[in-house]
Amino acid sequence: MNHVVEFMPAPWQQPLSAEVQSDPSHELILLPSLRAARGSHGGLILTQKFIDGVNSYAQSWPGPVTTLVRLTDTMGTDMDHVEIMPEKFFPAFELRPSRLDDLASRIHRAALVMAFLSPFELETARLCRRLGVPIVFTSEYTLKTEMQIVDAEVSNPIRRWRRKLWLMQAEAKRRRALALSAGLQCSGSPTYEVYRHLHSNVMLFFDNRVSRSNVIDEDSLNIKLAALREGRPLRLVFGGRLIPMKGVLDLPRFAQALKRLGISFTLDIYGRGTLEERLAREIDRRGVSNEVRLMGVLDFKQQWIPLLKQSTDLFICCHTQGDPSSTYPEVMSCGVPIAGYDNEAFKGIVQHSGSGWLSPMGNVEHLAQQVARLSRDREELATAARRGREFALRHAFEDTFAARVRHMMAASRLPMVSKALQV
Repeated sequence: MNHVVEFMPAPWQQPLSAEVQSDPSHELILLPSLRAARGSHGGLILTQKFIDGVNSYAQSWPGPVTTLVRLTDTMGTDMDHVEIMPEKFFPAFELRPSRLDDLASRIHRAALVMAFLSPFELETARLCRRLGVPIVFTSEYTLKTEMQIVDAEVSNPIRRWRRKLWLMQAEAKRRRALALSAGLQCSGSPTYEVYRHLHSNVMLFFDNRVSRSNVIDEDSLNIKLAALREGRPLRLVFGGRLIPMKGVLDLPRFAQALKRLGISFTLDIYGRGTLEERLAREIDRRGVSNEVRLMGVLDFKQQWIPLLKQSTDLFICCHTQGDPSSTYPEVMSCGVPIAGYDNEAFKGIVQHSGSGWLSPMGNVEHLAQQVARLSRDREELATAARRGREFALRHAFEDTFAARVRHMMAASRLPMVSKALQV
């Protein structure tokens, strides 16, 4: 059940006058790809992760922050839905105008527009160029990743071909929109590697929602690693949406292969999704019901993060596509290394962090052999856990968003931007 969030304070890093806080020429306008549904209390249903991100922008941006959202009749598959009351919520949420002329009237005085790099925002980019309003895009999926998602989700070959043709056309529009922008922020290394040669102002970041204070501390990690070295059965975990693009149906096959290798382990799977019932059947059919359990959904801050810190040795990630999931740095922040498929997002994480193990896409036998080797070499697991923690500290939630806002300010037309960036 969704709970209602009526107000979320967003303290400014430096006190601003009421005049500045309400001045449209200082305004940051967000145009997210995420759509909102109407809630049972008449508010807007969004994800807590998205709200945390908006709130973090407001903490660093020297002016008003407004999110213009589109409505939808269908709920997404995310597991952290909450309902907000826009009239009681800060920063501001409004409905996005459907007509381009009305959008022009709303954004024409803004200091900056932030939008998702989508073919549907090409006209928005042209509008911003015409109005002289700088627009900065964010990106997550490369064309390669989008093709992989289609392969995972669409079985009909004709529909698959049509979807991929549309994706190629969409990529051409994205590149035209990028050329009209003032900058790009890339979530994860895949889109950064694709687009960094196409624009002079491209930033790489690793998205997550774990603050510096919530990264596992050194003493707790030492205690955890000392217990790991005792040689007890490995505590393996997967967490996320139980949908095709996350590769969850490979988990029972992986567990079966690991059991055949004589390794003592448990594998707890957290999440909900369309494949939940099928996953339960596969666990039973492959004879791993004593080792593998479906555990449902946990609250991110109160349950999931403590579980990873206290009761998890290794995260198993069978993502069959390069979604730059925030799961990677969030899991590593808890002193938990990751073994998974060599999709382009996870390969980037391993390259930048020096932590983690890659197996060929879909090769559960290789993944199981990798984990079996690690079960016998606990010191390698401990080293990877430490490196993962160091990576998470470098990319903590508040530091990442502060850096993103500095990048946005430099691309904006804020009256005080030069002075602000010199502080």
